[in-house]
Amino acid sequence: MRTRIFILFLLMYILPVHALYSQKLTRAQYIEKYKDIAMRQMHRHKIPASIILAQGCLESNNGNSALARKANNHFGIKCHDGWKGKKFKQDDDKRNECFRRYDNAMDSYTDHSYFLTSRSRYNSLFDLPITDYKGWAHGLKAAGYATNPKYAQLLIDIIEEYKLYKYDTGEAYHKSRGEAKAEKRAEKLQKKRLRLERKAAKAAKRAQKANYKYYEFTGETPQTTVETLEKAVQPPKGDPVPASVSYKVKKGDTLYSIARKHGVSVDDISRLNPGIKANELKIGTELRIK
Repeated sequence: MRTRIFILFLLMYILPVHALYSQKLTRAQYIEKYKDIAMRQMHRHKIPASIILAQGCLESNNGNSALARKANNHFGIKCHDGWKGKKFKQDDDKRNECFRRYDNAMDSYTDHSYFLTSRSRYNSLFDLPITDYKGWAHGLKAAGYATNPKYAQLLIDIIEEYKLYKYDTGEAYHKSRGEAKAEKRAEKLQKKRLRLERKAAKAAKRAQKANYKYYEFTGETPQTTVETLEKAVQPPKGDPVPASVSYKVKKGDTLYSIARKHGVSVDDISRLNPGIKANELKIGTELRIK
């Protein structure tokens, strides 16, 4: 009975989920998914986004080929001499050929751009206007990117059917450029934020050390907050400082009698009243006592 319930569970839940994730992308879905990546590559490497997308569609069967699903290779790029990255083997023109394997689709798009910009046989393509997708399509075929004799026309058909040329210029182009700039600004702000956080962390450590040093003299329990440190370094609260006291000299007063009357010394009065002379006190003279 339990076995039947388990099988029923598989049929009801697991299989539909598997079917959902195994659904193939349509060409329109593929274009929508990767158009922004293609336009960013165009801005950085001057390869028309329409060409990048059309090649991605054609080479990866809209992202559904085994090479795209298992190796994240969307452009059919083989290992070639000098490739030190991951590898994936499958039959192509020959049996068990070596293809490049990537961690994600973004890496595949980036490597495709490096592949075209680093090989001299594609150099002449970069002299073409960014909007000349037909020239690029024929140039890729002539340079030997693919062996299919209809390769150039297949790319052109995809571009024109799905109007991919709109990503090479116009509103989409400028929108993408704006997004690329926004990304750079966001990256700079993120780096600045991290720098400020590191500085704040260092300042907090210094404050904490100063906090402990302060309390070593007071004998109180150390606190770890900057606010506590700020409170700690304030002057201790006590009785308010008394206001200054003045006294007007009367008949018969002497510095000695005035000092005794107010509980201070003659020296204190002399210090607070520079230039005063004991034998020259005048009635009505105002003296500072404290």
